[in-house]
Amino acid sequence: MPQLTAAAALQIGLLISALPAQYILTRWFGSDSTQRIQASRRLINNWNQFRKSYLTLQAWKDWLKEWSLKGRSVQNEDPLGESPAVEVLLLKEKDGYFAGSLEPRSPRSPPIKYRVGQVFRHKHEGYLGVIIGWDEYANAPDEWLHERYHADFQNLRYTPHYKVLVHTNDGTSSATAYIPEEDIVILTSVQVYHPMLNSFFSSFDGERYVMMPWLKQVYPHD
Repeated sequence: MPQLTAAAALQIGLLISALPAQYILTRWFGSDSTQRIQASRRLINNWNQFRKSYLTLQAWKDWLKEWSLKGRSVQNEDPLGESPAVEVLLLKEKDGYFAGSLEPRSPRSPPIKYRVGQVFRHKHEGYLGVIIGWDEYANAPDEWLHERYHADFQNLRYTPHYKVLVHTNDGTSSATAYIPEEDIVILTSVQVYHPMLNSFFSSFDGERYVMMPWLKQVYPHD
């Protein structure tokens, strides 16, 4: 008995479907040959698009890759609802440096003047940004602190520091910064653009950005 290959099965399926297709064309588009030819062309085009989207090896590879990435995202999801962008930040700051700790800031430290979600202008460099976290004093590796604050500026190490997303005009730069409180000039009714903005905030209320639930748990009094 001859073996039925996949190619042969496909050919048989196409032959079997030919008669119903011809009936449908006649039933829906009339007996006029020009109309049937146009309808046939549309069906063939639609079939080709379907075949390219779902019946090619590359299409299935792309689908499997997307499915795999989504599966990893769900498996790595944090109870606080972190996004992949936030996970990357926390991975880089796993020791809690640069306001990366998820320990709730409660009660709120009295020296902290500004709040998460406020938009600001850097006093000296002029760029805009939005606050996404703070520490009561600079919490960073020693080498970073020594490079950032030489002898004349050691006192700044012991002042509040803020983690910020730096505004970008085209919304593509993912720059962040960790700056002392004295460099911040608060702005109101101003929005910023940053590719990770939606990972930290749900909306803008006209004055400041509204924190996502996971971030609100970390800064409940901001």
